Amino acid sequence: MNRPLRILHTEAAKGMGGQEIYIFRHMQVMRARGHHVALLCQPDARLATRARDDGFTVHTLRMGGMARLLRGIWSVSRLVRRERYDVVNTTSRRDALIAAAGARLGGTPLVVRSRHLMSPVNSLLTYTGLPHRVITVSNFVKQLLADRGIPADHIGIVPPMAVAPTDTTHEPSWQALQEARARVRAELGFDEQDIVVGCVAVLREPKGHAELLQAMVPLCKANPRLHLVVVGDGQAVMQRLQATCAEHDLQHQVHLLGFRSDASQLMPGFDIFALATHKEASGTVFLEAAQAGLPIVSHRVGGVPEMLVEGSNAILTRLGDNAALTGALRLLVDDPERRRQMGRSGWDWIRSAKRFSPEGHAEATEHYYHQWMKELGHG
Repeated sequence: MNRPLRILHTEAAKGMGGQEIYIFRHMQVMRARGHHVALLCQPDARLATRARDDGFTVHTLRMGGMARLLRGIWSVSRLVRRERYDVVNTTSRRDALIAAAGARLGGTPLVVRSRHLMSPVNSLLTYTGLPHRVITVSNFVKQLLADRGIPADHIGIVPPMAVAPTDTTHEPSWQALQEARARVRAELGFDEQDIVVGCVAVLREPKGHAELLQAMVPLCKANPRLHLVVVGDGQAVMQRLQATCAEHDLQHQVHLLGFRSDASQLMPGFDIFALATHKEASGTVFLEAAQAGLPIVSHRVGGVPEMLVEGSNAILTRLGDNAALTGALRLLVDDPERRRQMGRSGWDWIRSAKRFSPEGHAEATEHYYHQWMKELGHG
């Protein structure tokens, strides 16, 4: 590693979804590598609370609206001058407009825009006009950005991590994972005869929760010991799921837990992980499912195939093919030995895939930061 860096990450979102989890874990591993890492976000953001509780310096700024944009640019320019940041890494459009412009005005050596989404890029300003370079999470998204006109050699790929750094101090054995399974199932009220399909994702329409529940309906009706556990919050989708459960009288087999800060720690208690996502830039949750020793069912979309090994620890179906989704779930529900074999294959694979480890993640980030600073004359 080259010299330690002073890094400011920025994020405008107030929720705590996959993107925010990526940022938080990234901040942890970079701090552990000796870098000074701080956060700029909105005062009432969940990420602000979590980062502050973990000992990070958190700067807050209201974002949204032209007046706040102009005031924010000036505030950030003063902040980066005072704190002498080497890198300002922005995330979403709102914070990029403020923080990237402020960082450039304040003379920050390297301004980076992260891209964690696979939706179309509507404006190139926050990718080519304000930042110097772009970091994204998968080859799939890099190609989308390159197709939009962003120079490919200005784009770096840093995939998400399998687990939070605090969970990797003592890597669990397969036996320890089975013991965790028993504890979690007892907490959730399941016994060994129950079959639990788990889904962990913020409740938004593109995550496909409604589609997953519909695929589960015939399977639950055929097997009263089959359960679906959904972890995540989002009022509109939650109401839709509740209505579907009531319609099919599945309230005792479908468990809507809402937001859980310990979501990844619940995964060992599942038998199958399923997410019928319609679009996904990468998917940290698939790595967590592999780390928990679970077989995975999802759609072959976006960067999902880069986060697992299809045919080994995952079954992927075509988006929109509801019968295939039900069939993939049925295959695993009906075959406990297949579940065990696929889960163990994924667990073995993720432990050997360095690019998804905290160390590999940090090394890739450091490589890009130092390479780009050198290219910009700040090596």
